[in-house]
Order: sequence, then structure tokens, then C-alpha cells
Amino acid sequence: MTRRFAFEPTARETYLALRKDCESVLYLAVKAVLSELLENPGSRRLRQARYRPDTWAVPVRCGDVRWLVLWRPSDDNPDLIEVHYVGPAPGESAT
Repeated sequence: MTRRFAFEPTARETYLALRKDCESVLYLAVKAVLSELLENPGSRRLRQARYRPDTWAVPVRCGDVRWLVLWRPSDDNPDLIEVHYVGPAPGESAT
């Protein structure tokens, strides 16, 4: 079994922009959440907050910065994880 991501276009753009500075603490925090998601999408930590039906919100904290990763398992492929949003949490601004 090889899990993989299917990013929404805006989520992909945001992640790729973060990845340009691969030593950024925010990038490393987002990358850690995504890595954990690939390893164990059933993790209780990754499913603490339901954002809307069948979509989960994983908080990413980096100092005073609060971001979210919104994801859901694919309906069609059990090895595919759909990432709908990577970015600032509600009420936060982009860094």
C-alpha cells in the first residue's frame, strides 16, 4: 500500500511556496503533519476536528502562527488522501 496526496490547486501552490524555503520552521511543521498523514491517516490526532462532513482539520502551530491542513480520504481510492487546504487558520493571516 502506497498512500499519496491529491492536492487541490490552491493547496498545492501554498505548499510549494512554503517548500521553497525548506528550512522554514512553518514548512517543517506542515511537512511533519503531511508525513504523519501519509503514515497514519486514522490517527486520533489527525482526526480531532471535523471541519465539515468527512473533512478533517489538522492544526499546524509554529510559534504564534496557526495554520490548518484540511483533508479527507478519497471516496474512490483508499490510498489517496485529498488535501483541500493548506494555509492560515480562520482569523489568522498568511506569514
